[in-house]
Amino acid sequence: MAPTAILSTAAAVAASHPNALYSGSLLSLIILILDLIAIVQLLNSDRSVINKLLWCLLIFLCPIVGVVLY
Repeated sequence: MAPTAILSTAAAVAASHPNALYSGSLLSLIILILDLIAIVQLLNSDRSVINKLLWCLLIFLCPIVGVVLY
């Protein structure tokens, strides 16, 4: 699909459903808050620096899976 076709499709969806672009914003905010809480707790823990770094990378790269595993 060409980029212009993708943009026109997104514009058509947004025009037909005004809240379509904001449907996941509350869930994203909740995930962001949980990620920040997990990272603050992780940095305040007495784990080794390598262990903290690996957990932070997991949380940053896979936010939902990282928080659930942590």
